[in-house]
Amino acid sequence: MVDVKRSSSMRQVAQAANMSIATVSRALRDPESVSKRALARVEEAAAAVGYTYNATAGDVLAGRSTVLGVIVPSVASTLFGPTLHALQDTAMEAQFSVMHAVTNWELGREERLLETMIKRRVHGLVMTGLSERAQDRVCDVVNEAGIRTVVIWEKPVDNGLSYVGIDNFAAARKATAFLIEQGHRRIGFIGGPGSVTPRSQHRCQGYGQALEDHDIAYDADIVLQRFPELANGREAMHHIMSVDDAPTAVFVASDILAIGALRAAHELKLSVPEDVSILGFDNLEITAFQQPPITTMNMPSSQIGTLAAQIALEEHGAPPRHYCLDSELVLRESVGRPRR
Repeated sequence: MVDVKRSSSMRQVAQAANMSIATVSRALRDPESVSKRALARVEEAAAAVGYTYNATAGDVLAGRSTVLGVIVPSVASTLFGPTLHALQDTAMEAQFSVMHAVTNWELGREERLLETMIKRRVHGLVMTGLSERAQDRVCDVVNEAGIRTVVIWEKPVDNGLSYVGIDNFAAARKATAFLIEQGHRRIGFIGGPGSVTPRSQHRCQGYGQALEDHDIAYDADIVLQRFPELANGREAMHHIMSVDDAPTAVFVASDILAIGALRAAHELKLSVPEDVSILGFDNLEITAFQQPPITTMNMPSSQIGTLAAQIALEEHGAPPRHYCLDSELVLRESVGRPRR
């Protein structure tokens, strides 16, 4: 079994040697591929942190199949669909197949699925939904196993993993600033749980920064975090609109939650956007068919899938690749100027 929770790690060796994780991994797996000086630095650092290279785990390189592994938190909605389709199309063009697994947002399940992917000897791995703590552990394990790994949808901590995503903080800041430009000063927030994924945390932080930029007080009573499910968006909107001095606009940092929030507005006999504006995030196709169509921030999902597959198809040891894509506002009909 792959030890996901080892006490010392390849990442610690890289830090001690002041070298990249990719170089350390290459030196340990194939000493002749690096200079004698570099190898000596790696060996000295490994001894200093008490790290022993697990050659058995690294041996998956020798018999890896033409399979890419993909681990996502959910397939219950269309959220990850375009990314998975683009990723699979790119893999098939290279005559690779794709094996995907779902974590249901559970860290323990994520670790077990990672072990399974390594045992199956996947060539490359694409993951999303990782907490920052989990990213460090994943980085250690996949580098020891020699598996090219890409984090998607969010920028990970600086740990040597490749990533393809957007700047969630900047995108949320832009979305909130747009509402302020329309004249809104009382703006609620509904987003995913920041304790589970960094992107949820960064979107909430971007919202808060936009308020601060415009000298608007942050009010925790109208800031709610929920798992991205329709019913949760509906419940959160009912709660936010029941407080004294209810907001004139709500930034909902997930289109799934935004659709639920729109349903709640209809149930409360609130006209959107006349009584309350709703701005979503992700640009799911279904948001264009709501009544009214939902203004949202675009997530370039297909482009993320294509780039992630291209990176995962590369050989382990290639330098990490980092792509931070643009996220633009998609103007529809759910945002207007406040009546009050």
